[in-house]
Order: sequence, then structure tokens, then C-alpha cells
Amino acid sequence: MIIIKLGGGLVAPKEWEAEKADLTVIRRLSDELVQGVDPGKKMVVVSGSGNYGHKAVERYGISEARGIARVRESARKIGEIVRDELEKAGRDAELIIPHEIFPGGRLSIAEDKTPVLYGDVIEVEKGKWKVWSGEKIIRKLTERLRDVEMIVQVSREEGVWDRQGLIIPEINKSNWEVIKQDVGGAEGPDVTGGMLHKVEESLEIERDCGVKTWIISGAVPGRLKDLLQGKRVPGTRVG
Repeated sequence: MIIIKLGGGLVAPKEWEAEKADLTVIRRLSDELVQGVDPGKKMVVVSGSGNYGHKAVERYGISEARGIARVRESARKIGEIVRDELEKAGRDAELIIPHEIFPGGRLSIAEDKTPVLYGDVIEVEKGKWKVWSGEKIIRKLTERLRDVEMIVQVSREEGVWDRQGLIIPEINKSNWEVIKQDVGGAEGPDVTGGMLHKVEESLEIERDCGVKTWIISGAVPGRLKDLLQGKRVPGTRVG
């Protein structure tokens, strides 16, 4: 099984107006997923919220039921768009609502469909709510599914950059503390932490589940497909 995360800044740029998806990019990435992954291989797609969930959190907050409902509604929309475009590209897909299965609900994945999830507001304990990023969703999925072979984080960036403007080819537990000071958080409205958060969640996944993550650019046509087909591409491997 492969898990692919479509970065929110890629599919719904945060500098755009609220609830505006980049359909051109989503359609291209959907085509690359369908072309790059064998039809018989299991795949899970997780979408970042971009200008959907992040701006909704900024506007409504999650301290009251009304705000939580608004944020969930907005975040769900980008998930629905990604699901629809995957189906148009030729892959049967189903939307799974994260707050219905996390933290402890039943996760059921149909054999003949590609699940699509997204960042969401989760009740982590009675009366306590948190925004779970797409990365957090991926970590929880990997812990539960146990047959995940690789994770691909598709971003607007080529990978993780160092201070000299070069892509760091590999990040692991041995070099992370040295590299960490060079890695940025989020720019603009991002309630989940940006690149720093991506790397830290990916390191935890590798530590707990033994699954490595590739961070690559989805802004370059063909790159996602090439990676999925086993070709070498620029990017950062985490783990």
C-alpha cells in the first residue's frame, strides 16, 4: 500500500481566497496517480486543507460547536474535490471522514476503492478538539493499516532545503537535530506547522512503523508519476 499526501498549499494555495481549489493541479496529479500506481496496488490519498480548512480555522476557531462544524464542512469540500477528480481520472475512490474514524472509530476500507481523507477537526478526548493535519492523519493510518510500504508527500517545494538553498537528500534521526534549525515552519495561514511539521511527523512514522517518506514537488509535471514508477527524482527521503 502507498499513501500519497497532496499538500494543501499545492491543491488550494493558502494565499488564494478561501475555498478555491487549483483544479488544474488536482487533475494533473490525479492523472499521475492513476498512471503511476498499478491498478491492483492499494493506494490511500490524503489531501491538505490549504485555503479551505486553514482559513476556516482562522475565521471561526474550534472552541465552540458552530466553529467546529464550519471548519469540518470547509475541510470536507477539498476532500470531495480530490475524490471526484480521482474518479474522473479513472480510479474508483471513496471519501472517508476523518472525525468519524479517529481517534478510535472503526476504519473500513473497501477492496475496490481508493480512500480519500483530509485534515480535519478531531475530538481527541471528551470535549477536547484539535486540528489534525494531513500528516497526522497519515501517521494514524500507518499505525492502523500496517501494510504501508511507502509514503509520498507532494508539495510545492522540491524537497527540504538547507540554508544554502540546496535540497537535503536524506533526513534521519541521526542528522535531524543538526538540520532542524535550517528547516522552516509555515508561511501564511497554516495552523498545522508547515515543512517542520511534515518532517517531524515523517520521522515518527519511520520510528514507530518503519515506513519512509519521500517529499517531492508536485508543481513539476510528471515528477509524482516518475517516483511512483520507480524512477529517481529530486526530493528528500525522510527515515
